[in-house]
Amino acid sequence: MPTQVRCRCQGNAECKLCLGKTFYAYQPGPRGWMPFTCPTCEGGGVLPSGGAPVRTCFTCAGAGTVDPASPPYAPGLRGALRIGWKIFFGGG
Repeated sequence: MPTQVRCRCQGNAECKLCLGKTFYAYQPGPRGWMPFTCPTCEGGGVLPSGGAPVRTCFTCAGAGTVDPASPPYAPGLRGALRIGWKIFFGGG
């Protein structure tokens, strides 16, 4: 059963993982939630540029891999409430 995971790009249309939709489908394998190579930068951590200044990849934040087990928090109040919940009550 595929799960919807929040993408770090925040809806960027150039993202090859979620295609600008903010969420992507992920199917946990037999070993669980495993990181995979970033499709936008192809594992390089920087975006390919034809002579322009080097930009850090917005999909993986320069790591080269995307970890679906630790997605970013939702922006705004909902994300702040989730962070507060984890501080006081723990859990994932």
